[in-house]
Amino acid sequence: MKIYVSSMQRLMQMPDVFRGSDLTIRFQWTSKTASQYLYLWRRRGLIQPLGGHSDVYANLLLAPHPNWEKAARLAMPSATLIGLESLRRAGWITQIVRRPEVAVSTLDRRYAIEPYEVVTRPPSWFERCRAAIFRQGPEALPTLHPAWALVDLLKHEGWQRCGLDPDDLDWEIIEDHDALRAACEVLNYSFSDLQPWLENE
Repeated sequence: MKIYVSSMQRLMQMPDVFRGSDLTIRFQWTSKTASQYLYLWRRRGLIQPLGGHSDVYANLLLAPHPNWEKAARLAMPSATLIGLESLRRAGWITQIVRRPEVAVSTLDRRYAIEPYEVVTRPPSWFERCRAAIFRQGPEALPTLHPAWALVDLLKHEGWQRCGLDPDDLDWEIIEDHDALRAACEVLNYSFSDLQPWLENE
């Protein structure tokens, strides 16, 4: 006798973040059937897509407040939090970033996703920054050290253009000058450009 399983029950069997293609494996569905269920769940507000063509979804039935960091890692394994959000989390700035910046290797697929601004960096950048990238568990995005994030911002965009003025930073709490020097050396940015503010802290 065939047992009926509702679409809600099936969604409850899925993790808080999943790939649409996982449905074909877990429930032995065809791609067409999986697409139909995804459409139904999305229309009912039970799932939310990460965006782009990532095929990654947040299960709102299981977790009403999606872990987008986990979702971004699932879609783009090299995704690393950089930029202003790294500075904010370290307390160097106070401004809230609407769409935090995430760096993805050029060897990875890159998706236009709503929660983050996705930029690409070559594999050599990830190799050079490896010691400055901190990993905080499987569900959080690795984060670039704030000193390196600042230098990377200035290297790629410069003051103002990156959304930051020197006066926006709390220079008094920036004590790790060695990290700034190391980042400048590795990322080929002039440390002397930062010294006027570091000396006046």
